[in-house]
Amino acid sequence: MARTYARLFVGLWLVLPMAVVLLVPLPAQPLFAQVGSLPAAGVVTAEDSLLRVRSGPGTTFAIVARLEPGAQVQVLAASDDGAWYQIASGGTQGWASAEFVRIGAAPSAAPTSPAAASNATPNRMRHGDGPAAPMGAVALLAPPANPTAAAPTATATPVVNAEDGALVLLPTPTPRPASAQGGAQEGAAPLLVVTTAPTAAATPAATPDVPTAYPQPARMNVRGGPGTHFAILTSVAAGTPLAITGKTGDGQWYRVSVDGQSEPGWLFAGLTSTAGPMERVAVLAPEELPQPPAAEAAVLADAPAAAAPVAAAPVVAAPPPAGGGFFGYGVQAHMLAGETGSALSAINDMGFNWVKQQVEWRLFQPQPGAVGFGDLHGIVSEAGNRGINVLFSVVNAPEWAREPGFDGNVGGPPADPQTYAAFVGGMAGQFCNSALKAIEIWNEQNLHYEWGNKPLDPAEYMRLLAASYAAIKAACPSMLVISGALTPAGSNPPYAVDDFAYLEGMYQNGLANYADGIGAHPSGYNVPANVGWEQACATIQQTGNSFNGACDTPHHSWSFRSTMEGYRNIMNVYGDGSKRIWPTEFGWAAGGAFDPRYAYANDNSFDEQAAWTVEAYTMMRDWGWVGPAFLWNLNFRVVADGTEKAQWGIVRNDYSPLPVYQALKAMAK
Repeated sequence: MARTYARLFVGLWLVLPMAVVLLVPLPAQPLFAQVGSLPAAGVVTAEDSLLRVRSGPGTTFAIVARLEPGAQVQVLAASDDGAWYQIASGGTQGWASAEFVRIGAAPSAAPTSPAAASNATPNRMRHGDGPAAPMGAVALLAPPANPTAAAPTATATPVVNAEDGALVLLPTPTPRPASAQGGAQEGAAPLLVVTTAPTAAATPAATPDVPTAYPQPARMNVRGGPGTHFAILTSVAAGTPLAITGKTGDGQWYRVSVDGQSEPGWLFAGLTSTAGPMERVAVLAPEELPQPPAAEAAVLADAPAAAAPVAAAPVVAAPPPAGGGFFGYGVQAHMLAGETGSALSAINDMGFNWVKQQVEWRLFQPQPGAVGFGDLHGIVSEAGNRGINVLFSVVNAPEWAREPGFDGNVGGPPADPQTYAAFVGGMAGQFCNSALKAIEIWNEQNLHYEWGNKPLDPAEYMRLLAASYAAIKAACPSMLVISGALTPAGSNPPYAVDDFAYLEGMYQNGLANYADGIGAHPSGYNVPANVGWEQACATIQQTGNSFNGACDTPHHSWSFRSTMEGYRNIMNVYGDGSKRIWPTEFGWAAGGAFDPRYAYANDNSFDEQAAWTVEAYTMMRDWGWVGPAFLWNLNFRVVADGTEKAQWGIVRNDYSPLPVYQALKAMAK
């Protein structure tokens, strides 16, 4: 697969069930003792890409400029762990990954101080994604200290990623894998985050007299109300001081004063740092908030007035879907780059009838209008010849389709939902009446780095789904549309929204009208398939365990069963019980962790993986409200052996079967 998937807990620790986050090898961290005397001359060593220069020592800080390979810089200071250098070039200071700056190169006119740097001939530096510009055009962010809402400390919430499973620290954005094997990216997030201000940092600006917000993204939208469904009034540069005049009851949006705007604007609080007397910020009453746009108000008016809590409720009794529907045996596979035949042969051998392939939109439409489905033709054709149905899960907008100033460190949705809708509509038309039977609209949109580090808003996702549904059905009425599967998560804004709450938000914005099936990503960790979250701790302690998540932070997302039953609950509460849940990823890592941070994989033997997976398929078939279910994964031990993704693979690196493969082949279907 190629997406990531996560569970995050407020005040606890974050757990990422199933999905693929690539473990990016950390850059070799230079020791501070090796830096020598600073300031010193340096040169940018990045060869194939621009070096991101940030407002602070970490990837959570805003990008203020980009330097071309070979650019001469002055290294002013280093972070405590030596992973980041404070650099100056052409009159501007910022922070860059130490891996890509070599100390010792002699620039032709290296400035010896920030003041002297301002008078030097500027290097060519690119800001955001625009054309090259003098570095001196970029102002330093204020305040320069760590963003209060964005940068984790050494005691920040850890994360366990279950298709990835490693313990990391959020909210550092996780780089997206670029291929089956993946690879390191410039500025990759370090696991250890700087927690103290660097000794040579610029002097902070004086504390403002009024509560003030400082946007962190390079450009940040200011909206007409507290939500992404409100119109954009303007956008402001990172570090622009904006006086805060109020906030929403949940504290997620600030009302601010903006120069040149006659009406107040609204900023998403999670992407700002603040200063001044924040205790004076008043919580605005509901009647003081702007009314939602007419279209949104109409959608909300049609939603149930009050949905019953579902997190701990028993499954609502309901008959099987009235519309009939169907169950199916599926698995996700990597079938690009010559793997189609081998993967489909294995699927045939198991007696399965569905396969999922993740499709990165950016790879198939790199420029507007230039759509080419390439290898997808071969996948669909060969699957059809073998009697296998196909699900494509479409993610990752190309750069041309994203919003101005987007965060290029992570994938994200398009600025205009119609651009994505046109792509999936074209896909539906191209493959109508073929083996491609269903298209999944996005992936784990309740997680910040799957949604472009933008505010996580069910209403915004529903605009994408509604446009896509209309385009797909217009091109091929028989094509099934599956809502993007959420990652099982606790609430940790702005980095994740609880999947149960987010699913309710989707229903409150019209989900029942725009999907043929409801995507889900239930996970297992080291908990058997039939064990609910309430019994998970006792179960793993009885059998022996090294990974203690279900005991330390009890939550539905440790349990495959509880996640599935919770989704079914919500569907029934919102009157959508005639539809089926499509688990587009599920499974158990086994056979020992490839890295000590994947402790739960050490708890699961290959025989347990086999037994629990068969049990899960049997439960889903017998429930009667589950559609095709896709195991994660078939062949990542083949295409990415030794990576975290391979721990879920069901064949070895030579396609010889593991016990789970043999058990699934023998399973009654």
